[in-house]
Amino acid sequence: MSSLDLLLYGQAGASVVMFIGWLVALTIRNTSYVDVLWAYGVGVLGLTYLYLLRDECHISRYALLLGLLGVWSARLGTHLLRRCWKQPEDARYAYLRDYLGKRTNLGFFFFFQVQAFWIVLFASPFLILARNPSELGPVDQLGLFIWIVGFTGVSLADKQLRIFKNAPGRTRGEVCDTGLWRYSRHPNYFFEWVLWLSYLLLGMNCPGAGWLLLRPFTSFSPASPGFPLWKHANWKPVAMPTALMFNPHPPSFPGFPRNQTPIHEPCRYLHSIKRTRSDARLPHPCRHTQPL
Repeated sequence: MSSLDLLLYGQAGASVVMFIGWLVALTIRNTSYVDVLWAYGVGVLGLTYLYLLRDECHISRYALLLGLLGVWSARLGTHLLRRCWKQPEDARYAYLRDYLGKRTNLGFFFFFQVQAFWIVLFASPFLILARNPSELGPVDQLGLFIWIVGFTGVSLADKQLRIFKNAPGRTRGEVCDTGLWRYSRHPNYFFEWVLWLSYLLLGMNCPGAGWLLLRPFTSFSPASPGFPLWKHANWKPVAMPTALMFNPHPPSFPGFPRNQTPIHEPCRYLHSIKRTRSDARLPHPCRHTQPL
């Protein structure tokens, strides 16, 4: 079966899953679970691709890829599920629901289908990574090290934010600025980006490895991957609530730490770690919650 056939079958399957998810979201009036479907969906589809192409991959490489993708998907999907379980609808989607008004159901239908496309896009690199019969070498070990750094960083950032949100007496006007969040507005996205960079090294000797160079540009937001595109397109329903994610010093956060760096500038993130400012602990009188 060709890669094109696998992509088309994957898209069909992801579209069906997201259609069912859309129907459930209409029933419970909560679209936050679309992020959970996306995270688990990437894992299931990617693991399926690996299994179907297992005869073309060295056994040790096959086992490594299975483990990396499985652990990533299980952690992220479970983290997102815990975050939205029995909780009100995410503020981003609540805003979008209010904006669309009578077109809400149709709008969310297309939104869910866009997420189905992103499932296939994020799983597609494993069609390339699986077609590598060579044994693991030093370059692969370096890739594994980078993956561990990224995975550790994103896990720690998510944990720190969860602890901050569950802290007794915390108000919705406070913004997390402790731990990794002291240095970046979105350390979770940054380390997620680092994690996916590792696959460039793991797939260096694969046929068609050049296509993997496109992958890092789609990794700014693994739970909501379309946000960077909407932001640059200035689509009002999503550009407004996500502006806080990409603006390093938004006007709505007059006391936001000035040493924090937007996630779409990873090089400045590394530099920002070395900087300190006396206003890093100023109060945050804004009305917004911590960006997710």
